Amino acid sequence: MIRKGFLYALPPIILTLALSIWGWIGVGDGAQVPVHFGLDGAPDRMGGKLEGFMLLPAVALALCGLFALMPLIDPRGDNLRRSAPAVLTAWAGVLWVLVAAQALITLTALGHLQTLENPGVLVGFASTVLIAVLGNVLSKTRPNWLIGIRTPWTLSSDKSWDVTHRWGGRLMTLGGSVSALCFLFAPTEIAFTVLGVNVSVVFGISLVLSYWVWKTDPDREVYSAASD
Repeated sequence: MIRKGFLYALPPIILTLALSIWGWIGVGDGAQVPVHFGLDGAPDRMGGKLEGFMLLPAVALALCGLFALMPLIDPRGDNLRRSAPAVLTAWAGVLWVLVAAQALITLTALGHLQTLENPGVLVGFASTVLIAVLGNVLSKTRPNWLIGIRTPWTLSSDKSWDVTHRWGGRLMTLGGSVSALCFLFAPTEIAFTVLGVNVSVVFGISLVLSYWVWKTDPDREVYSAASD
């Protein structure tokens, strides 16, 4: 799984580095570049070249190291390896979102997005696609401590884990797809609002569902403090 993860991570990392180098060379020394964008897609904070063009590649490399270590540090590492479809999707998907973010910074700094009304749609759309794709593979995860919908109840009941991830994944796919359409056809502010609502709804329903299934599972784990 780790070897596949690095293989899938290679294209987005190379593209992130290429965008960073392009921006570093194209922007003059001492220039300020956009490093944060508001809901309307307009830059709302400026920073130096180091932050604008080196931060995201460093984050991408750090995430690769983290994903590679996950099966080794998770007490349920074998289950994490059995969850390879979801782990690899999250690993590669997050890196592609970073590509979109670096593209937004670099292209804005070089003046190539001046004709685009809502440049923030790049990151927003990439994020919603990742949510939808992750939802499609979420049901393939096995109980672990690092990936998935981890609540006290899903971690204490395999049945709660399975049911919550099956239905939570479907909700993520639906919510991510609706949000993606909003980023394509609605103003950016509305699209980000819809995305926030969808994430909140999925989280709330998954939380309640995980508790309800745990409560009805006769094989659930219940921990009690030892009495004196």
